[in-house]
Amino acid sequence: MSTADTQILLLDDEVAVCEVMRAHLDTLGFSCQIEVSPTRALEKLRQNTFGLLITDLRMPELGGLEVVQRAKEIDPDMAIVVVTAMMDIANAIDAMHAGADDYVVKPFNLGEIGRAATRALEKRAIQIQNRQYQEKLETRVHEATEDLERVTAELRDTKQYLVNLLHSTVDAIITTDGSNRIEFINDGALRMLGYTESELLGLDVQHLYQGGNNEVAHLRLKLREEQVIQDYETELVRKDGTKIPVNVSLSGLSTNDDKLMSILAICKDITRQKQLEKELKELSSKDSLTGLYNQRHFYDRIDEEMERAKRQGRPLSLVLFDLDKFKGYNDTRGHLEGDKALQAAAAAIARSTRTHVDMGFRYGGDEFTVVLPEADERQAEVIADRIRRNFEAQNLDGVTLSVGLCTYRGELDVKTFIHTADEMMYESKRAGGNRVTVHQRAAQETN
Repeated sequence: MSTADTQILLLDDEVAVCEVMRAHLDTLGFSCQIEVSPTRALEKLRQNTFGLLITDLRMPELGGLEVVQRAKEIDPDMAIVVVTAMMDIANAIDAMHAGADDYVVKPFNLGEIGRAATRALEKRAIQIQNRQYQEKLETRVHEATEDLERVTAELRDTKQYLVNLLHSTVDAIITTDGSNRIEFINDGALRMLGYTESELLGLDVQHLYQGGNNEVAHLRLKLREEQVIQDYETELVRKDGTKIPVNVSLSGLSTNDDKLMSILAICKDITRQKQLEKELKELSSKDSLTGLYNQRHFYDRIDEEMERAKRQGRPLSLVLFDLDKFKGYNDTRGHLEGDKALQAAAAAIARSTRTHVDMGFRYGGDEFTVVLPEADERQAEVIADRIRRNFEAQNLDGVTLSVGLCTYRGELDVKTFIHTADEMMYESKRAGGNRVTVHQRAAQETN
């Protein structure tokens, strides 16, 4: 790891907060500098190379969002983590859109800062490596292209060479005539689709596209307008009926009256790419410690579930809880045991909820939420208490759960729905903890 990869600039108008973060990050092998002025911090970024900027979003001199934007202009590769209060989550999301890599919600524990810093710097290193790799790859492609052009020039008149070249690629190459009948198909297409050459020659190409005749007609119309289609994603149908995702480039040869005489399609198998995209999407929506979905994913799903419940007139309940006496447990036992307690909460959710129906989320710190589709107030209370009892059964030295429960009514908005469940959680906490408090319909209607 280079020196820049361990250099961190801490920006907060409270020096004490920076000193605490620096002391912790130093133990993780990072080298930190502190700045309380956004203006001076930006000047330091211009004059020195830092791998990571950790900045508070609320500062009197200059807003944190503007700091993020200017920092990215100074060094597009810089990793950025913003620190925000729970009430400013929307600003943190704006900062993510502006280029920040992650955010941590106050009040936070130092373990969260350490993990966020490590993840952000690892992401920065990967992005730099990928760019360097891409530059090398482009150079190699350029060199390979020059070699290919030279060889092609030498063998321009050799038909067999061109045929061999077409058959050597792993991509599927298909040409069709003006009636959409297949005229040529290379070995790559035969391997990709599972057909023999005799089965495909003369076949209407609509049988290979997942959209059939309608998709082929759409592509022909688009080719008349654009002549070339690049990066068109679709699925091709194999002989056994399975579908394979592909990226297709098409070009057409037209007559003088703009009738398509022939179409060349080059199809690249992107199955692995789609798998990686799916895995990356899942990773970005999961909390690394507990394996539960994270807060960002929670807000996406609660919106969807509330809309569905309102549209279909179906019940929807929300459970929100945190760990009683967790701070003392974490301070006396250490962060490792504290992390195990958070994992135990996630395990209690998994053991107590309906698979493929209910959804558990780490809301932040030691707070968790569970979305319960199709669960009315009575059913939700049973599930909520089951979570509480399963966690209590793990005997974590007096650490228990304070649980709040609210069942959705059509007039509630997202903010009120979450806030109501949160208030019920605090009711449980004020009553001594280790209990479930349910927001009653009568109380809601009175309010």
